[in-house]
Amino acid sequence: MQSPAIARPVSGSPWPRRIGAALAVAILIGVVITLALGFRRDPHDIKTGTVGKRAPAFELDRLDGSGRLSLAAYQGRVVILNFWASWCIPCKQENPALVRVWERYRTSDVVLIGVVYQDTVEAARDYTARMGNTWRSVVDADGRTAIAYGVFGIPETYFIRPDGVIAGRHIGPIDEETLVNGIESIRRGS
Repeated sequence: MQSPAIARPVSGSPWPRRIGAALAVAILIGVVITLALGFRRDPHDIKTGTVGKRAPAFELDRLDGSGRLSLAAYQGRVVILNFWASWCIPCKQENPALVRVWERYRTSDVVLIGVVYQDTVEAARDYTARMGNTWRSVVDADGRTAIAYGVFGIPETYFIRPDGVIAGRHIGPIDEETLVNGIESIRRGS
């Protein structure tokens, strides 16, 4: 018995396969490089569209009920703006660092302003009393200030230069070293 003839495809040029393989390797290398560069960055120090731009102006009610507070009143000073809420666990984690840094700089050219975000006034007042927060806090009742700053989620901290330009942004709980480095960097003008 004869076996049937097996049809063999006519082989064409090997170039299309080589080009396809080279393209796949190039794409893979590109993905690896992108991921490697992305993971080198600290996700807490994300530079966004707000860094390098004028800090959005605001005038908000003070948490303690003593009137309103305007960012413009602190022109010429280093301003640390911290968005927080009493229900926020990472906010509680970062609070001791904020207290220590505030105690260190409270008699200097540095101002710390807490911005209460998506919280009740009563809960925020209780929180500040329990946590020992003596810096100024304001209530962003409608969330417009957070939106103007581009807040992703709390806590978020913004470093504002004396000329009113945002020098840096830290997403997530901030530590004492990062706060001090941010303040001193602004003071040095770098």
